[in-house]
Amino acid sequence: MIKLTRKVLCLDWDKRSLRIVVARVGSGRMVLEDAHSHRLPTELDADDPQTMGDFIRQMLRRHRLRFKSVLVDVPRERAVINRLALAPTPDTEVAAAVRFQAMRELPFPLETAAADYLETQRDENGQTTEVLLAAVTLETLDRIRATCAAAGLTPARIGLRPYANLVSVGHVGDFGARRVLFVDLGPGATEIDVFHGAALAFARSANVNVPVPASETGTHEDSRVISLAEIADLEGSEPAIAAAVDELLLEVTRTLTAYRATEADAAIDTALVAGGTGIEEPFAAALHARLGYPVTLFDPTGPLGVDAGESAKLRSFSAALGLAWGLSREGLLALDFLNPKRVVSNRETWRRRARLIGAAVAVAAAATAVGFGKLYWDLSAERAGWVAANEKTRKELTARTEIKDQIVRAQDWGVTAVWPDDLWHVADAAIEPGKKLLVQGIDMESGSRTQRMTLRNVYASDFSVSMDFVKALNDVRVDGEQVYDVRPLAWVEIHNNPEFKGKLDIEIELRKLLRQQEEIQQRDKAHKSIKRPR
Repeated sequence: MIKLTRKVLCLDWDKRSLRIVVARVGSGRMVLEDAHSHRLPTELDADDPQTMGDFIRQMLRRHRLRFKSVLVDVPRERAVINRLALAPTPDTEVAAAVRFQAMRELPFPLETAAADYLETQRDENGQTTEVLLAAVTLETLDRIRATCAAAGLTPARIGLRPYANLVSVGHVGDFGARRVLFVDLGPGATEIDVFHGAALAFARSANVNVPVPASETGTHEDSRVISLAEIADLEGSEPAIAAAVDELLLEVTRTLTAYRATEADAAIDTALVAGGTGIEEPFAAALHARLGYPVTLFDPTGPLGVDAGESAKLRSFSAALGLAWGLSREGLLALDFLNPKRVVSNRETWRRRARLIGAAVAVAAAATAVGFGKLYWDLSAERAGWVAANEKTRKELTARTEIKDQIVRAQDWGVTAVWPDDLWHVADAAIEPGKKLLVQGIDMESGSRTQRMTLRNVYASDFSVSMDFVKALNDVRVDGEQVYDVRPLAWVEIHNNPEFKGKLDIEIELRKLLRQQEEIQQRDKAHKSIKRPR
């Protein structure tokens, strides 16, 4: 259990402002220690990692905050969010099902993005029937990482801003299963969300320029919570403010129309307005007049134990506070683009182990002598008594003999398949000059519903080397057809081996063999159904 001694830094920024939250989290609680908001200089480009990172570094130094890691979020306008309906799916297969649908639903290739999901509906048998998929491009994530790096920070989590807002709303009020319209006003982009209980039902970003006044000169920041940009007198800005309010009301109406297109009978019960632009109060009044249901201002002072007089200053901190609250209890921050959920199969299957160490070694010799020698040398330590370590001829002979022996075993399994071809593909994908990869063992699985090989203890000089190996296998084509579905299992770091940084297991589903097995079963079934004369 997490103890209440962990101090975290959470950052949330847009094109005109930066919000900083420092909190202690753990044991289901969050204690706010510091919160500051700053207006970005007019000449600063928030999308430029170096200048934005330098600004963040300056503000952290200004408040004497020293951190190495940080929690940040991706705004709605930079993310794609889809609700995916699934056939009833067991937990062990949800990640694979989501990945399959994501390849069709996302507007960009899945390999160019980071996608995470959370389960939103289950059937009476406990199987998942709907998920919320969120995805951002790798370019967006790289820009966030570069900004944090320029500030001297490393992101520990990269969440989704609407979901962080959902976590905040769940802490500031008891809304039960009601539908809440949440409007987070920003100077350049406003996020409009619909929350249904503990679920994010809909999220949209609207680009509306809100007339934020210029900062007062000479204002110093010495309070515990600093208001956004030291908001100045708004007199003389009424026409611009009225125009912005009207445009925002129009965008809210559009959002509700789009939401009701997905849930025709849905009705909003209440609304919350957040933000630090200075027009939140007139907008809330106009929203109530337009829609008719209760509209309140976001006020986290109660659950934070902060003086109620700070409510206006904390009104723009909903997302940053949500990141901090999300760490107070395991599972609250269900979306993390830095560590998205990955396909892991736990299906219990009948397995028969067959060691094929020599297979990869023999084919490796044709690719590169250097790689062959190194790989074989590492494997020979585990095959003591099989070959003499310095007799190259004996090594090659033993490797060939081992291949033939394993082919015979595979034939004994009754699969009229091309296991040797698959071994060649595996070895061909494994060996690249300058990269170190060691496959300690290979399991073959042959059953009525599975044709699979599992590479056991794949040692690699770097995590990226193992991922390149997985990608190379997935890219293998025979007659233009993909022949493998490759799934990497958990990566285990190794700290006492200078040659290898870690190891993992890799599952390779042999699509061609599985199809052949199904064809054999169909032919056998058809053969048995034929009535023969007596």
